[in-house]
Amino acid sequence: MAGLVSTGFRGLAALRRAPAFHPGGVVLRGELRPVADDLPWPRATTSVVARLSKGAGTPGRLPDALGLAVRIPGAGRDGGPWDITLTTSGSGHLGRLLPRPAAAWTRGAYSSLVPYRRADRLVWLAAWAEASSPRAEASLDAVRAAIPLRFVLRTGREDGRWCDSAVLTLTGVGGDAPSFDPMLNHPEGLGFAPDWLARVRERAYAGSRAGRPS
Repeated sequence: MAGLVSTGFRGLAALRRAPAFHPGGVVLRGELRPVADDLPWPRATTSVVARLSKGAGTPGRLPDALGLAVRIPGAGRDGGPWDITLTTSGSGHLGRLLPRPAAAWTRGAYSSLVPYRRADRLVWLAAWAEASSPRAEASLDAVRAAIPLRFVLRTGREDGRWCDSAVLTLTGVGGDAPSFDPMLNHPEGLGFAPDWLARVRERAYAGSRAGRPS
């Protein structure tokens, strides 16, 4: 199973000459400000790189599973980065587990789809555009025109409650896109659950990395 997943993602990445999913996107720069300590955020406001992208790469304003990826320098293991990847989804007990096509960047939830495991707790991570954000249709051009963008990152518990955890403000466009990889780049003591699904995701990301042009 793991070999098939890796091979499939490697082939798709090679065909696209880009990540297997979320091949096209817009690189953004901004800052992340922690407001709670339920995840191992940096202690103070930190400059970050982000990318908003379309999962299947649909053209123009066509709906897609929209992605929000964030790299937090120095917040990962051994002083490396922490990469967060979120996808549009529902926000209920089941909805937060499943990607959902969206027609706008600034409406609805972006979810980690699977929970983090921190010590003995499971914690979901999701993001919502600030309530006052104007509607930005699901095109890459609309992202560029919508800057600045602000998202509230919230953590979800097993009982379905969401609590504000950090604020992400994106104010600039441009720069090189990092190879976001949440399986490689994360803080010590913070992993994904369940273990079998984490192993499948690891193989998928490894296959996508191997298939991209160097």
